Amino acid sequence: MIQYKVKGSKGIDTFVEITAEHEQGFDVLITSVCDGYKKEMQEYITRDLFETCLRTGYLTKIGNMEGTLISA
Repeated sequence: MIQYKVKGSKGIDTFVEITAEHEQGFDVLITSVCDGYKKEMQEYITRDLFETCLRTGYLTKIGNMEGTLISA
């Protein structure tokens, strides 16, 4: 699956992974890691918002993470 790094708060690493694609948007898994603590959330993001995040640099593609786990 393709994973993206979120440009966010200092000290908190946040990643977005697309888990499913729909006509109007994406199901995503958002993972935040800070001080050894990991929080995961399943969300839906519209295609327009996702593309805006890519265009503005808020999300940066970091690759295809098939079988890769983010460790806290």
